[in-house]
Amino acid sequence: MEADAATRRFHLWFRGLRSLRRDLVSARWSDDPAQIAALVGRFVAHLESYCAARAELDPVWTLSAPWATPAERGAAYWLAGWRPTTLVHLLYTESGRRFEAQLPDLLLGVRSGNLGDLSPAQLARVDELQRRTVAEEDALSREMAQVQEGHGVEVVAAEEAGGGELDVSGLVRRVREVLDRADALRLRTMKRAVEILQPAQAAELLVAAADMEIGFREFGLKHGSGRDG
Repeated sequence: MEADAATRRFHLWFRGLRSLRRDLVSARWSDDPAQIAALVGRFVAHLESYCAARAELDPVWTLSAPWATPAERGAAYWLAGWRPTTLVHLLYTESGRRFEAQLPDLLLGVRSGNLGDLSPAQLARVDELQRRTVAEEDALSREMAQVQEGHGVEVVAAEEAGGGELDVSGLVRRVREVLDRADALRLRTMKRAVEILQPAQAAELLVAAADMEIGFREFGLKHGSGRDG
């Protein structure tokens, strides 16, 4: 069944997410930036392969997210996944938390190289990323609302006189297009954020993103119904 296939895809991705998180935690303080960069690349590639796999599934099942707990669907999901702007907000949060903790050192000129040590140029690029991502998110939300309301969906004449029905295949196709673009925005936002950051900073951000995803999952399984992955 399509629902089972969608759930299996999620579980495979989620197990990979846990494994990649462990690898990043172990390597993020490494003296070898190339090693960290390689792991960051693997993390991004893992999301990219998941998005490609989801594109092959029935969009109805992707949108309904049968693998997710009610808590995940209610609190964390936007168009069958996390909001791209959430990653940018997480970057700001982690950066601010670390900046506050190491402020005395920064005032003495001691640089940490972590997310609390973003340069003005990096912060400007993060701000631009946020503004562009918000605009793209809003556009996709409006488009999905129009699809769900039936705007732009043809009415096919029924065989019986005086009747008519929505072009269901056309509706499903439009849902697929919006979901594919939402996944593309998620992936593009992650890639852009990683490009702005140094490898160790990117590793910190991706660990925080994985912790958020895992945390929502574990909370939903503990306090609601859902199938573990």
